[in-house]
Amino acid sequence: MRYTTLFFALAFSCPLAAAELIIEVQNPLAIDRVAAPVCITVGDIQQYWKGYRYSPIAVFDGDKQLCSQLDDMNGQLSEHELSFLLDIKANETKRLRLVNGGPYNEVCAYDKIRAQMYKKNSGSLEPVRQLGSFTGDAYNILHHHGPAWETEQIAYRVYFDQKQTIDVYGKYNQQLELVQSLWYPTDEQLAQGFGDDILLVKGSIGVGTLKGWDGAKALHIQPVKVRSAEIVSYGPLRTIVDMSVAGWPYMGDTLDVTMRYISYAGHRDVEVRVLSDKPFSPSIQFCTGVQKIQRIDTAFTDNEGLTCTWGTYFPVNDTVKYGVQTVGLAATVPQSIYNGDAEDKVNHLMLIKPTGANRFTYHFWVVSEKEKWNSIKSSRAFFDYSVKEKHLLQNPLSVKLGK
Repeated sequence: MRYTTLFFALAFSCPLAAAELIIEVQNPLAIDRVAAPVCITVGDIQQYWKGYRYSPIAVFDGDKQLCSQLDDMNGQLSEHELSFLLDIKANETKRLRLVNGGPYNEVCAYDKIRAQMYKKNSGSLEPVRQLGSFTGDAYNILHHHGPAWETEQIAYRVYFDQKQTIDVYGKYNQQLELVQSLWYPTDEQLAQGFGDDILLVKGSIGVGTLKGWDGAKALHIQPVKVRSAEIVSYGPLRTIVDMSVAGWPYMGDTLDVTMRYISYAGHRDVEVRVLSDKPFSPSIQFCTGVQKIQRIDTAFTDNEGLTCTWGTYFPVNDTVKYGVQTVGLAATVPQSIYNGDAEDKVNHLMLIKPTGANRFTYHFWVVSEKEKWNSIKSSRAFFDYSVKEKHLLQNPLSVKLGK
């Protein structure tokens, strides 16, 4: 089983002698950055710590220990990842210490991110971490129809059926809510300031969903031999949620593909890693993007791998109890795989051509107009924000390991 996440909310005693590794983290942009993600694979760490397996590692910025998390990504040790968040000034380079050998202090004792998946069971809800389906459809046996995850700013869910669409839950206040509201807040919770569903996705791409492309429209991921969902990590620093399919006949090939969704505490953006068991052939082309919002839809693209929309519509079919919601949706893909813009009846799309790769990454994010703490209240403000967000996401902090 590969469901292990190590984090440093407890004191650990490690059998190895204490060892230190210096790393240099550089901000390549002339922009101060707060809570910027840093990821280091165990494979890279093993180049310096020979024989290292999977024992706790603490991260120090000077004398300050940072909250960090060590995730088993797929059962292969070299693919495991150490992650942490770093505040770093414009063009700054920081020298940090990785320490293996404990004991370590409690530095992750906070509640800023969470993932959940519940199976319906005779009138009650059973928490589950992994679920597979040979029919490819567990939509009706799972509460909120699939796995969900949230930060204090936003919440997302992915439908467990052929759509695999990303849906969105917006918030008035910065807080975690899904354990209480279970995506469907009561009248009492709404009166207390809880958020709720803000998007009516129907058969669309929602925001940032990976789809097939037939040259005219986005395609659902069907048929498949097996579809599965797994919460790889519940936190406390980041959540990792996988949606995987095996035996998907697509464009002359048969694909086994995982869509891995990674969210960090304090963030609204989601990193999507698409992982294949083999390199994608030249015939393979995917799409992602944002849905068209039915009542008001103001769209923007930079024609270089960013597409956005700002619009207003009812988020659910009950238009009597629930009013309209105004939201901004955005997705961005790297230039290396971006193959132009497209659209169909219900979506603003970007085409993805990953020829020769067996993995690629892109991002998406959402802003809800009702957020009390946020000044983004117009399409222009959201598009400006999204241009900056793309710049940050496509220029991550660089990491150099050394003695």
